[in-house]
Amino acid sequence: MAIGEYRDVPAEMDDIEREVAAAQYPEGGLVVGLGVGIVLPLVTVQALLLVGPVLGGVVGFALGRRIRDYEIRRRRADRPSEE
Repeated sequence: MAIGEYRDVPAEMDDIEREVAAAQYPEGGLVVGLGVGIVLPLVTVQALLLVGPVLGGVVGFALGRRIRDYEIRRRRADRPSEE
C-alpha cells in the first residue's frame, strides 16, 4: 500500500514509514468500519444493511489513512534532528 510520498516499496521507505505501514491503520479502519456498518443497521433500521457495510468500510478506511498520516507526522516531529 502506498505511503508517504506514494511509495509502496519497503526498501524506499524510511524507518518511520515502515513502522507505521506495518500497523496497517487503513486496513484496520476498513475492518472496523465494515463491522460497524453491519451491526448498526441490525440494531436500528434493517433497510440500511445494504449500504451500511460499504459506507462504514469507506469511512473506516479514510479514517485509517488520516490516522496513518498523523502518526507519520507525529513520529517525525518527535525524532531528534540529525544535524
